[in-house]
Amino acid sequence: MNFVKAAALSTVIGLACSACSELASAEKRSNTIAGVASVIDGDTIEIHGERIRLSGYDTPERGKRCGNINVYQKAALALSDFIGRQTVHCDVSGTDRYDRSIATCAVGGVDLGDHMVREGWGRDWPRYSKGRYAGEERSARSKSKGVWGLRCPDSLWGNRNYG
Repeated sequence: MNFVKAAALSTVIGLACSACSELASAEKRSNTIAGVASVIDGDTIEIHGERIRLSGYDTPERGKRCGNINVYQKAALALSDFIGRQTVHCDVSGTDRYDRSIATCAVGGVDLGDHMVREGWGRDWPRYSKGRYAGEERSARSKSKGVWGLRCPDSLWGNRNYG
């Protein structure tokens, strides 16, 4: 092979590798999951067998009650009723310590966190949301929606720091 052909071949291989690299980077930047979701609890869903922790807000954990009301179940049902059988679109930002994807997800253009916190079944978690849902939480509290309208024990949210 002469020098000109070798240089041309090297250039083509280099461009192909560069294109592959750019494609891989683009795939990482657009890490999305979409499909019909199964609700695990008020802040966790599953799509195509992948568990997804909804980012930026928190809901009552398993076994949490306000009097005789199972608020863990109420939060899960509120999310399930809102999603229905619609397609959920998620933008994945990472994974958590349980190897779940962490994502902001929406149905029909409505962020699931906005909905859950606005309806009073979740609360803003500024450490992760940077205050994204703070207004919705203030509104839900002032209107006594969801858990904010119940007589719940101080331990409802466990020992988590929401500051």
